[in-house]
Amino acid sequence: MAHVVILGGGFGGLAAVETLRATLGDSVDITLVDRNDRFFMGFAKLWDLGGIRPLEEGTTPLARLADRGVEFVQADITAIDPEARRVETSAGTLEADALLVALGAPNNPSHRRLLQAPGAHDLYDAASLPAIHQALDTIESGRILVALLGMPFKCPPAPFEAVLIVDEVLRRRGVRDQVQVSISTFQPMTLPVAGVDASQYVARQLGDHGIELLSGHTVAGVDDGVVRFEDGSTFGFDVLLGVPAASPPPVVKQSPLAGPNGWIQPDRQTLRTGFDRVYAVGDCTMVPTANAQLPKAGVFAAAEGEVAARNIAADLGTGGGATFDGHGFCFLELPGRRVAYVEGNFFAEPAPAVALSEADESRFARKQAYERERIAAWLG
Repeated sequence: MAHVVILGGGFGGLAAVETLRATLGDSVDITLVDRNDRFFMGFAKLWDLGGIRPLEEGTTPLARLADRGVEFVQADITAIDPEARRVETSAGTLEADALLVALGAPNNPSHRRLLQAPGAHDLYDAASLPAIHQALDTIESGRILVALLGMPFKCPPAPFEAVLIVDEVLRRRGVRDQVQVSISTFQPMTLPVAGVDASQYVARQLGDHGIELLSGHTVAGVDDGVVRFEDGSTFGFDVLLGVPAASPPPVVKQSPLAGPNGWIQPDRQTLRTGFDRVYAVGDCTMVPTANAQLPKAGVFAAAEGEVAARNIAADLGTGGGATFDGHGFCFLELPGRRVAYVEGNFFAEPAPAVALSEADESRFARKQAYERERIAAWLG
């Protein structure tokens, strides 16, 4: 019986498991490896931050994969040999007939060091949530800055959703008039990947809530209570919520899979790497578009995981394979449990063809349903 090994229990890996089971049934052995023992969607951290729902309520054990006949191995991955389709882990060696790398991307180490300064927090780290809650629940006056630290960063809308949540939390506490709230980005607009119209829409939302937008501000350093920008300007803060860039997983950078920049660069339609029956999807990859690269977001990883799984099935003798067309969407969440919907073809030429729908409560319900349905399909 063929053995498929999947590295990573995030969107891409779990979507691939579901597709392989639907396509191949019990005719294939599947092993999934992840260093974590549970899964949650990234936006669940923001729901925790905004008091909508504790993160734990959106968290599901990966051990539930056993109910689908999938072996789950909680272990660190220490080496990948794509030529032999062999993986070394802290729990032993795995050999595969087909290999899918869906390892995600850790935060940039230099940015993690920046955020060790007093008053600074990593907005994307779930372990930082208690300290961020404490900071927002106790500040009475001063300045809060959400700062994008570099490219590529995961989930492009999330920093702007987060700063609106900060505004909402402070208004509930009755201290918003005493606290300046700002967001800085090194980019010329809020969401370049989604285009000018979406960027202007987000900028208007920030302005409507009295949030200062500092575009074109690249962070050079963080000292005691001060952010230094490359243009020589500074920003004194009481609370800093930093958005670190993503970096390639070290085990990927050290493997033959890595391209010149450390990321895996699979064929963007089939997700095949340069090695036979080895595929890569999600945040550990760099997939070019007409004007940049595909956003590092769970929805894209899941779509890629499904395509890669169908191609693995074809490699193993079932089905005709599939291609990824660059279509994707994201939920842009705004105060009042309203969600705008950004959708389009990110492979379009000469630039992504993206449309934005106005925010309303029905799309918030759609976002809730997306989480509920995906977790039910992937982990039951």
